[in-house]
Amino acid sequence: MSIADARIVDGAPLLPADETALILKDLEGWALVDDGRAIERAFATKSFVRAQAIAALAGGIGEMANHHPDIAYGWGYARVRYSTHSAGGVTMNDLICAARLNAVC
Repeated sequence: MSIADARIVDGAPLLPADETALILKDLEGWALVDDGRAIERAFATKSFVRAQAIAALAGGIGEMANHHPDIAYGWGYARVRYSTHSAGGVTMNDLICAARLNAVC
């Protein structure tokens, strides 16, 4: 089973930094940001429409999982950031959503 197939869990606990870093090695393009309290990926695009599509995909994944990312986009870029505010940082839910976005982008 891949991480993208894992189940989102309400109240997921904060992951230890070493575990997060290990899982991130398998998530192309994602990095720890905000002093390790979030993960983020910047997508380079060749159009506004593609950036908008990535933002819509991230939003749709977030809505289906009830785990919503912060999204910024414009011509040539889309940035998606996941963090679990209730846990104070990165949880498995963030990594699952990142893997699901990678699977469709």
